[in-house]
Amino acid sequence: MKSKIPYFFMVSGVLLFAGNLWSANFETSKLNYFSTASSVLIVLLGFVELKKKKNEN
Repeated sequence: MKSKIPYFFMVSGVLLFAGNLWSANFETSKLNYFSTASSVLIVLLGFVELKKKKNEN
C-alpha cells in the first residue's frame, strides 16, 4: 500500500490543478495562484517520494 502513495500524490495534484483551471474558466488571469502552486508542489512531492523509493531498492 505504501508503494502507491507517490502515484496518489501525483494524480491528486494533477486533478487539483485541472480543477483549478476549470474553475477559472481556463483563463490564467482568474487563477488562484496559491492553489495552483500547492497542486504543483503536491505533484513534485510525489516525484520526490518516487525517486526516494527507487533509490532504496
